Order: sequence, then C-alpha cells, then structure tokens
Amino acid sequence: MNKVRFIIAILLVPALLVLVYDFVKLFFSFAGQTDTNIVPFWIGIAVYFLFQVVFFKPMSTYVFGHELTHALTGLLSGAQIKKFKVSANKGSVTLTKDNIFITLSPYFFPIYPIIIILIYFCLGWFMDITKIYSWFLFFAGISLAFYYALTFYAIKVGQEDMKIYGKFFSLVFVCFINIIMVVLVLAWIFPSHIYVKDFFVNVFFDTISFYKNIFIGVYKCLAFLKTK
Repeated sequence: MNKVRFIIAILLVPALLVLVYDFVKLFFSFAGQTDTNIVPFWIGIAVYFLFQVVFFKPMSTYVFGHELTHALTGLLSGAQIKKFKVSANKGSVTLTKDNIFITLSPYFFPIYPIIIILIYFCLGWFMDITKIYSWFLFFAGISLAFYYALTFYAIKVGQEDMKIYGKFFSLVFVCFINIIMVVLVLAWIFPSHIYVKDFFVNVFFDTISFYKNIFIGVYKCLAFLKTK
C-alpha cells in the first residue's frame, strides 16, 4: 500500500509546486501591504522567534497541543480516548481507531492559532472586540510563528507519525494541507486582505496548465525517442 501512496505522492508533486508558488505570491503581496493595522501581527511573529532564539523552544506546550490535536481529530472520527499522556518533551494518545486524518493532523492543523481566533470571535458576543483587535493580531502572530516553527522542528528531528503512511507521502500530504490551512487561517484573521476564492481559482487553473505542459513535454519526448 505504501508503494501506491508513493506513486500518488509523486503525481501530486506538480500540484504542490503550483500551490507553493501561488502561496508565495499571495504571502509577499500580503506582506507588502502598507496597512498599519496589521503591524501587531508581524510584531507577534518577531516576538516569538526572538523568544525562541534567546530563551528556549516551548516544547511542552507544543507537545500538549500536538497530542490534543490527535485526541480531537480522533473524537471527530468517532474514536474514543483510552489514554492521554504528556510530559516535558513527549506525549502519547491511545485511541480506539486511527486513520490518516488522526495521525497527521497535528502537522497541518494549527490548533493554538485556531483557539485564539475562536476565543476572539466568541468574545464578540459579549463586548466590542474592535477595541482588542491589535492584541488579537499580536497573539495570532505569536501562535502562528510558534506552531509552524515547532512543527517544522518536530518533522526535522523525526516523527514516527510520518512513517506510518510512508514518509514521502506524509510529507507531500502535510505540505499540501498545510498551505491550504494557512491560507484559510490568514483569510479568517484578515478577511479584507486575503481572498480565498481568488487564490484557489488561480491555483486550479495554474495546476491544470502545469499538468498540461508536463503531459505535452512527456509526449514530445516519447515521440522524439520513437524517431531514433
């Protein structure tokens, strides 16, 4: 089965490259905006990275969120939690069932940023949240930097989760879903700056064009080889 997943991953690589390319364009377009209202977001990102460089990686907090994500996605998949354990640098969750969504979810589901976003909008039921918008952006920036910095670190040092469905397939799958998730999260935070529909329409047509060019290139190569 891992061989099938490996082939699927290879076939998905062109689509992933297009997604990465369009995301980079979107990100630099967003980063280049001069709207001073979003400055607290960038400050939050900078503060987290400064904290990690000067002090330490808050791995226990990351591990708790990692295992909590396993647990929540397990519950959403109809599993029951038999054991939940977290220590300073490692944790484990025992569930009554498993699938690719449960296994890989901590590597593409930014749980802390999503919690912060949900808290912010829930507060809107009780107060004028525009007064704390700058603080929301600040903590959204911190949480996003925290999540992606430590997720990258966790994958880099090696994770057993990434081996279950094949490391290459898991990496392609996680990268693919991660880009989609970060676009959705940024659009949730900045609805007037990030246009999800336009982004995915561009990705769709760029992907079709890329695969078409690959097919034409392969066809011409094969035709050329037949003439030899």
